[in-house]
Amino acid sequence: MNYIKQILFELKYQKMVTWISISGTALAIFMVMSVYLTQSLYTFEMAPASKRNMILTGKGMHMQSINGNSMSASETMNHNLALNIYGKLDGIEKISLVNPGRGASDAGVKNGPSVSVETLGVDNEFWKLYDYKFISGKPFDKGDIETGNNFAILKESVAKALFHGTDVVGETIEIDNIPYTVRGVIEDSFILLPDGKVNIFTNYKHDGASSGEDEINGPTKVLMLMKPGVDPDYIKQQVSKKYEDANRELLKLDIELVYHQQPYTSEEIAIGGFGSNSDPEITERKKEFALIYALLLLLPAINLSNMTRSRLIHRVTEIGVRRAFGAKRVSIVSQIFSENLLMTFIGGCIGLSLSFLFLAFLSRYFIPINVPGNYLLEESSKVSSVVWHLFNFKVFFIAIGGCFILNVLSATLPSWRASLMQPATAISKSKQ
Repeated sequence: MNYIKQILFELKYQKMVTWISISGTALAIFMVMSVYLTQSLYTFEMAPASKRNMILTGKGMHMQSINGNSMSASETMNHNLALNIYGKLDGIEKISLVNPGRGASDAGVKNGPSVSVETLGVDNEFWKLYDYKFISGKPFDKGDIETGNNFAILKESVAKALFHGTDVVGETIEIDNIPYTVRGVIEDSFILLPDGKVNIFTNYKHDGASSGEDEINGPTKVLMLMKPGVDPDYIKQQVSKKYEDANRELLKLDIELVYHQQPYTSEEIAIGGFGSNSDPEITERKKEFALIYALLLLLPAINLSNMTRSRLIHRVTEIGVRRAFGAKRVSIVSQIFSENLLMTFIGGCIGLSLSFLFLAFLSRYFIPINVPGNYLLEESSKVSSVVWHLFNFKVFFIAIGGCFILNVLSATLPSWRASLMQPATAISKSKQ
């Protein structure tokens, strides 16, 4: 207890240095955690994407002639080709074929309001990969996919905009002048979750075209749910072999497909920087972020080291007297180390709190997640609605780890040097 009182007394004795040190730590942790939490927005898991990091995406088709001249690249592929490459993979629990559609569409009711929406064509398996909450109605079943009728599932904001309510199953809407029967209504989801920008899901009827270049081109994208414990690289190895098999079949067309590390993890898609004719550069991006984190920790640590040195200059007499009465170097170092640990812990808690507050209330000015012109997405683009879902033990230990690194970097060397000073030298210096 006396040991703790002594530490608190020393911190109160030099208030200015103490608060500068705490502020420096808080700033470092704030910057590190803000960067980390901002990146987590693109990969964190919550409903309706509670298994987000278990889902792989097969998209992108780079086609070239046998002699190597590039011919074309596409974000989607033919339905049959998608099944040949991604179907029946070991380690995959569920597979869904979707049609990203043509971007923004007009949706409305006859003699009523209309809105600009983003659509996505999905099959009945899509709803087994995600856990959307249905307010009314139900997901598509196999019959909805195979029938020639058009069905739609609306997000809550769309239903309210068009019908002023959510009990609209069986109603008819028009999407680009094509009638659809409403099958269900689901809750809105955060815009950075998978398909967060999608307002309406329609039943995707596979065309299965298979002639000429249509053996490759098509509107299909593949979503796959891995079984627990499966490594994405294991799936990628199988897909790479499927590409080789497909290329043997395409020899007759003088065409080959170029493999670009498909299928992609949620982390690879979040980092981005690649297209349908290039590989993800996830290793390089990780190195960049590691460098950023190191700099954000190292620069304040140098500052704190100077603060620690300044504080020790005023304590040379104390150190000399304690050494003269037999105090061990380890005891002196441990006290100074504990003082710094307490300051970095306090600063770390302040910095962590500030990073969450920044993300909740100010991130909209720094993170480009809004969708201009689509008021239906305004509410789902607010980070404040999901920021507390980002808090988990991993984030907590990263913050504590950051505090510990700062403490080690800023306290160990100055405190050890102080402990090496001879008692007589320390006392004589204090009298100068």
